[in-house]
Amino acid sequence: MRLPVFLLCLFAVPLAACSEAPDAETDANTPEAVSSEMPVAYDGDWTGVLDVGSAQLNLILEVRGTDAVMISVDQSGARMPIDVAQMDGEGFIGAMDSVGAAVNMDLVSPTTLSGTFSQGGASFPLTLERAQSASESMLADTVTEPDFIVETEAVRLAGTLQIPDGDGARPAILLLNGSGSQDRNSTVAGQPVFGVLAEALAERGIATLRLDDRGVGGSEMVIPVSPHDLAADAVAALAALRRQTGINGQCVGMLGHSEGGLIAFLAADAADPAFILSLAGMHGTMADTLYEQSEAIFLASGAGQAAADQNRVLQDAMFAVMRDESVEDYPAALTEVLVALGLPEAAARQQGAIWGQDYAIAGLDLDPAPAISAYGGPVHGFFGERDLQVLAGPQSTRLLAAREGLPTQISIVPGVNHLFQAATTGLPQEYATALHAMSPEALDMIADAAEDLIAQACD
Repeated sequence: MRLPVFLLCLFAVPLAACSEAPDAETDANTPEAVSSEMPVAYDGDWTGVLDVGSAQLNLILEVRGTDAVMISVDQSGARMPIDVAQMDGEGFIGAMDSVGAAVNMDLVSPTTLSGTFSQGGASFPLTLERAQSASESMLADTVTEPDFIVETEAVRLAGTLQIPDGDGARPAILLLNGSGSQDRNSTVAGQPVFGVLAEALAERGIATLRLDDRGVGGSEMVIPVSPHDLAADAVAALAALRRQTGINGQCVGMLGHSEGGLIAFLAADAADPAFILSLAGMHGTMADTLYEQSEAIFLASGAGQAAADQNRVLQDAMFAVMRDESVEDYPAALTEVLVALGLPEAAARQQGAIWGQDYAIAGLDLDPAPAISAYGGPVHGFFGERDLQVLAGPQSTRLLAAREGLPTQISIVPGVNHLFQAATTGLPQEYATALHAMSPEALDMIADAAEDLIAQACD
């Protein structure tokens, strides 16, 4: 699974608050099997705020048929699969083994679930209300294309090819998702970011291809071991897009959001896109991005510099282990060092499992600068003024430094967060409550830039 951009404790709760993980079967009264009678009413998204005293955490319970995922809005939209034990007229019960958590919810009305969230040996009250964003409702009627399949040497990917109506071959853009496991709409916190972006580009006569990540939607679950695996996927997808009837194969570019911006440059040498659009792109190492992101979020949330410094100590210790090539078992070694620094064993095991993945080890110090410098085509980098995950200042500076002497533009979109939504603070908990999946101003600016790049590279 691709690694979400995590702080060092689930949900960004202060590290001192992490304690022993719950026994899902005890805390959630887990039945032996999923109920065969699942009311249709569960399908959709349920949202709520979990109050753990030191923080208020925005959660989304996403239910699709018998599959369920808990999304931590405050943790880059991290998706945690739920092992569902009960989903019937009585309520919803399930365990998130990957993070040592469980939920036990009663169905008190067709639109309300109420119960407890358990993690770290503690239980907290949680109420979830049915919710559906206006953007999702809009897309439900507009996106009806059949699956577009990309076959690579390693994996079968599914997505949506959206070609605007009209005569003539269309310029096209491959959309690359950010970190975490996302669907083809790049849905984060219930907001279909790429879904609305594809619509905006279609209105300008620009075709798009957007894909489900590995293991999501119609795409096969083949775990990537490094960002280069995802770059290989992008190369295959761009080649497939070029071959499609109705597409101008000489005018196909890439657009990457967050980690997708890094992936676009890693793929550029082999894919040879006509242009690249980078939205809140990671143009430094993962380590630098995490240092900057975690401190910015701690400070913006009011936790203070001491908490940010404490988190930095744990990051330094973890990164030292991850850089040690002599380590044979990274999850175990990471667990050991975190326990030695005072983290409870269950929480340490949790973090060890996340950061001990091959993908994290390979990506930690991967420097995209050489790939960024090697690409000679035109680039436009967009950054959000209030983005706390990929900070506009240092990331735009890195992009410009790597692109010295090459055709490059930078735009800072005022008043928007990491998803290019109008935001007050930029904190991730605002993602789910934003009025738009992307702000109209940001959509116009990005579509204008796409038209300019097409004119520059293709005409």
